[in-house]
Amino acid sequence: MPHGSSRSRRNGLIVIGSHSLLLPALLIGLKGRSMIRHVGFAVFLVMALATVASAASLEDAEFAYDRGDYTQAARLYRPFAEQGIASAQFSLGVMYARGQGVPQDYQAALKWFHRAAEQGHASAQDNLGLMYERGRGARQDFVLAHMWSSIAAAALNGEDGKAAVKRRDYVASHMTVSQIEKAQEIARRCQDTKFKECD
Repeated sequence: MPHGSSRSRRNGLIVIGSHSLLLPALLIGLKGRSMIRHVGFAVFLVMALATVASAASLEDAEFAYDRGDYTQAARLYRPFAEQGIASAQFSLGVMYARGQGVPQDYQAALKWFHRAAEQGHASAQDNLGLMYERGRGARQDFVLAHMWSSIAAAALNGEDGKAAVKRRDYVASHMTVSQIEKAQEIARRCQDTKFKECD
């Protein structure tokens, strides 16, 4: 068994792992109709166990990142990112942008930030603004930088929100009035379509 998990039998129940998922001992050894009656319950338990295992794996990725084991974190985040989990997509984007556990690759970072941003992940939207402002992973595009920074500024709170506003205003200082209007129009359309039409 993996480190940190345990298996014990208490009061007719089998306790698996540290997640307190209980498997009634009566399912073990049932035959005939009794087993058929419990198939639905068994399927439910298997699905619950898979959900707990997935949550634990995402937590493992976060723990690996926090302790500086970036290679392990990238390996653990990737399947979740590919399944469409926005927080994992964002984290993988950060790792590609910084070259943590993976070779630095701004195009890959941009791809993962886009996938998370299209699901409404505000920090990914903010990072897209920065990537387009600096021309990392794509050509420099102040209209898209302004658009993503505006969307992020509306969604983020506190210091992160202030930083997004500051970035948007900085980008605006390098734009014409018509470019700013275009960025605002794209931002509205992007938000109105729930991030389906953001180009």
